[in-house]
Amino acid sequence: MSFERPEITVIVPAYNAERYLPDCLESILGQTFDDWELIVADDDSSDDTFEIAQEYAAKDPRIKVLHTDRQGVSAARNACIDVSRGRYLAFVDADDLIETDYLKELHSRAEQNNADIVQCSFCFVHEDGKEILDPNAIDADIMDTNEIMKAYFRGSLGDIRVSVWAKLFRKETFADVRFNPELRIVEDAYYVYECCRKASRVCCFSMALYRYYQHNGSTMNSRLAELYHDYFLMFARQREDFLDNAPIRKRIAARQAETSLWLMRVLAKSGMKDEFWSLRKTAMSIVGDVLFSSAPILLRTKLIGVTVMPHIYFAMLRRKA
Repeated sequence: MSFERPEITVIVPAYNAERYLPDCLESILGQTFDDWELIVADDDSSDDTFEIAQEYAAKDPRIKVLHTDRQGVSAARNACIDVSRGRYLAFVDADDLIETDYLKELHSRAEQNNADIVQCSFCFVHEDGKEILDPNAIDADIMDTNEIMKAYFRGSLGDIRVSVWAKLFRKETFADVRFNPELRIVEDAYYVYECCRKASRVCCFSMALYRYYQHNGSTMNSRLAELYHDYFLMFARQREDFLDNAPIRKRIAARQAETSLWLMRVLAKSGMKDEFWSLRKTAMSIVGDVLFSSAPILLRTKLIGVTVMPHIYFAMLRRKA
C-alpha cells in the first residue's frame, strides 16, 4: 500500500452507531484488497461511536477519524471527501457490511474498463435475519452521458441505483461533486445523479457484495412522510437540468410520479390527509409529461385516478391501511 496515495478511500459516516460500527469496520479490515485508507466521520455521537473508531485507528494506520458537529450525513461525507487521498471513493454506511472481495472486484472492474463509476449488486438483510437479493441486478457497460442518464432514470429504481453505497467512484472525475446538506433524506440520490451527469462510463455487475441492513426506526422508515418535500426539491432541479431534453425530462417526471404515488400511499395509510393533498398538488405539475410518455400504463392510470378522483383515491388507500 502507498501511504502517500492509496488506491481507495473508504468513507464511513457514523452517528450513534456503537451497536453496528465494530462489525462494519471488521468487514473493511477483512478485505482481500488492502490498498485503502478508511475515514470514519463521527457526527458528534452521544454514545461510544467516536471512542470505538479511535480504538480501531490506534491499531491500524490506514484508519483516520474525523469529528463533525452534528451537521448531518452529507456534511460528514463531504468532510471526508475533502481530506481523502485515494484515487477512488467508496461509501459504506456504519450499520452495513461488505463482502471480503468487495473492494477487489469494484477496483478490478474500474481499472479494466476505465470506468468512472462501478456498481455491484447488494443483499437486503432484515432484523429477523431474512435476506433478499436485489431482483433487478444487472450486468451492463454503459457509455455516453445520455445513455447513462437513461439508465439512472429507468423505471422506479433505475439500472444505476440511487444509493451511494455498492459503488466505486473515480475521484478525479468527480473532484468538484459534493453532497447537498439541504437534502436530508435523498442526499445519496442527488450525489449519484451529479456523478452520472459527469461520467463517461459506468460499469454494473450483478455480484451481491454489499449487505444493506434494514433497521426499524431508520430515517427512511420513521421520517419519510415529513421529509417528502426533499424528493421534490431534487426532482425540480433535475428537470431544470434537462429542460431541452424531452426524453430524459419525461423519465424524470415518471420517476417523480412513482415516488409521489408511493408517498401518497404512506400518507393516506397514516391518515395524514392535509399532507396527502399538499403532495397531490405538487405532483400535478408533471402529469402532462407522464401521461404523454411511454411510462407504464398502470402508472398513468393511477396518476389519472389521483388527478380526477382524489377523494376516492385517498379513501381507497386509507381502507387498505
